[in-house]
Amino acid sequence: MGHDLGNAALALLSTSAYYMAFLVFRIAAGRMPPLRGSRPFHAAWHMLKDPVWFAGGLILFLGLAYQVVAFNAMPLAVAQPIFAISLVFLVAYSVWILGERLNGREWFSVALFLVATILIGLSAGSEGPLRADNSLLGTLRSPWPMLAVMAPALLVAALVWLVGDRRAGGRHARKLAGVAYGIGAGACAGLAEAGIRGIALVYEDTGDVLRVLGSPHPYLTLVMAAIALIQLQVALQRCRIAIVATVLTVIGRAYLVLSSIVLFGEDWPRDTGPFVLRAGGLTLTLVALASFPRYEQRGTENAEKAADVRSATAPVQ
Repeated sequence: MGHDLGNAALALLSTSAYYMAFLVFRIAAGRMPPLRGSRPFHAAWHMLKDPVWFAGGLILFLGLAYQVVAFNAMPLAVAQPIFAISLVFLVAYSVWILGERLNGREWFSVALFLVATILIGLSAGSEGPLRADNSLLGTLRSPWPMLAVMAPALLVAALVWLVGDRRAGGRHARKLAGVAYGIGAGACAGLAEAGIRGIALVYEDTGDVLRVLGSPHPYLTLVMAAIALIQLQVALQRCRIAIVATVLTVIGRAYLVLSSIVLFGEDWPRDTGPFVLRAGGLTLTLVALASFPRYEQRGTENAEKAADVRSATAPVQ
């Protein structure tokens, strides 16, 4: 019993650290010049040279590392609700402390996302088998499964960057809401998590670090995590963290599940209970996405501009 409570506490602390990194990234966003998705190397340079952002990256890395340890030691039926609880804490902090405002429609969508995250997690079963040829060379010889999961994530990220960077003039021009950036970053983050899962499965099967390095999973993780972090940082300069983090989380969970079917040969649940949970979770995700506003409200946008002005004029410590 004490061991289970210890794992639960570790899971809560690790996921809390994961979301704490988002808050640090938000502080770093106010110290940086305007970032543009169409200039990823420029954005990456300002991120890496900012000590505040670097500290957030370290917190994120530690949170993810301990999250893997804790979640491997406990059932997903327990782990996923803990993940959702940490997300609730982040939303509450952003609303009560940072002063972010959500309207009724946005609260409804956030609630659906939280339920969807839990349902998708509860639907997970035992690990599916890896593909027959799991080497980097084998992936290069037959790249279609990898391309099938990478192409949608990269396409969504590119579209969000292009639309978000478009300078729309006029008095009625409005910027994209955080839901769009959350979708782009979430798809890439989910695929990066799939890469981490692949690393764990290869190491569990072989116990050989060289075999891990000879698989495509470390490189998939690095590329998709880099894109996700850049898109997240751009989003935190422009949108509310409550929206971005919520959408990123549930899209990442959903994309992890869907990409695992292609990459690891994992079957869709056949038992009635898990089947209904997974189908229900993905359905709620689509309903929540359809319910979210596509553009920021004028009042919210003005409040954010005022906050950005305060951040820009505040002295850098």
